[in-house]
Amino acid sequence: MTSSILTKVEGGVATLTLNRPKEMNSFDGDTARVIIDTIEAFAADEAVRVLVVASEGPAFSAGGDFNWVLTWPELDAITRRVGADAMMGAVQAVYDFPKPSIARVQGAAVGGGVGLMLACDFAVAASTARFGLTSARNGLLAGIAIPVLIQAVGPRKARQLLMHGGIFDAATALRIGLVDQVVDASALDATVAELAGELKRSAPSVQTLIKQLITEVDGMTHDARVADLIGEHVAAQCTTVEAIEGMSAFLNKRKPRWAA
Repeated sequence: MTSSILTKVEGGVATLTLNRPKEMNSFDGDTARVIIDTIEAFAADEAVRVLVVASEGPAFSAGGDFNWVLTWPELDAITRRVGADAMMGAVQAVYDFPKPSIARVQGAAVGGGVGLMLACDFAVAASTARFGLTSARNGLLAGIAIPVLIQAVGPRKARQLLMHGGIFDAATALRIGLVDQVVDASALDATVAELAGELKRSAPSVQTLIKQLITEVDGMTHDARVADLIGEHVAAQCTTVEAIEGMSAFLNKRKPRWAA
């Protein structure tokens, strides 16, 4: 049986590739749980500096597998909730990944597939890619995309995209902030590799701290508590091995160990 997920680690870059091209790389409960397990393993692997989420075939991801979801009416409420939680958990695992992550979007990203893409820190798309929060047109709620969609485009645009449900091109996705870069399909791999290389130049512990603090501070009022929280982390980070190495490398005009 063909694996629904392919993985590799090369040069500090871990790639998780959705491998269900006939199903538009949609995910069922089993696939979602494999995604979660894979992400957790990459998070624990010190050799992994950057995560790339990619896909085989013409589509990036269609989100939840309709053939699977169509079985839900016959299931009890607890089992349905387990399935929904698995899909939410896959996206959340990518979002919570403590290292930089990049979505490599070569084709259609729709419904929950947009959520998976936006859970990554960066999204690089081929100019031929297409996007859409289409679930409402199928009588469904693209719930797994909502939290990250609001972060990416704001609540007003999120409402519009979710209610309208139409498909739009990569140029529109770039304009509204859904993706960060749009390149020719032939340049997609090189662009992702270049970005991953740039991300490896920064200190791993600082990148992890940035992801933690942005999430925490985003929900707080910008007041003295925020300044106190960040000040505490700034002071602590300055004493770390990586901080000392980074400053010494700069003063001695050499690369720090993690970027060598």
